[in-house]
Amino acid sequence: MVKNIIFDLGNVLLKWEPDHFLLQYTSDMDYIKDFISKVIHTKLWLELDQGKISLESAKEILISLYPIEKDFLILFFNNWMDMLTPIEKNLQIVDELKLNGYKLYVISNFIKEAYKYVTKKYSFFSQFDGQIISGFEHIIKPNKQIYTILLNRYKLNPKDCIFIDDVSGFLRPAKKLGMKTIWCRPNTDLKKELKNLHINI
Repeated sequence: MVKNIIFDLGNVLLKWEPDHFLLQYTSDMDYIKDFISKVIHTKLWLELDQGKISLESAKEILISLYPIEKDFLILFFNNWMDMLTPIEKNLQIVDELKLNGYKLYVISNFIKEAYKYVTKKYSFFSQFDGQIISGFEHIIKPNKQIYTILLNRYKLNPKDCIFIDDVSGFLRPAKKLGMKTIWCRPNTDLKKELKNLHINI
């Protein structure tokens, strides 16, 4: 019987859409795609997710690599956390699950400074019974260890858990451990998917 619902954060509970975010600063989509490939889709960003370097260090490294982009990089690093806004329809589900007695948890690849920012800004984080954040654990999905950290730390049986993530590859380790999973895409009816797994909601 499922007792525990485990959520990812980005594009499950918080919006993470860098391309849309950057449109407020430039309408040049080719520039945006190039910028994202140089900044976010990089080993450096993975090191941020793992808590290996600070945001300030990452910014200085990128400015040294791309001095011509200095002004835009500073603009981005000063403002990018503003894109992390709540996905209200899914947060309503969090509220309902909590009211119905489920234990709620988080496993997320998330930069340490950004996590501190969103937890101060949004009160919904108080609903969770435990949170495993890559920036503090120094390990990222899909490494199996980040899932076992959650299970061991909070003494959870994987057969009693559902894990929800927007990246299908991040669901596989959870499945291998025995969890049920939901792939949360933009058009996913999360409430329906949970009901299909016999969740009281």
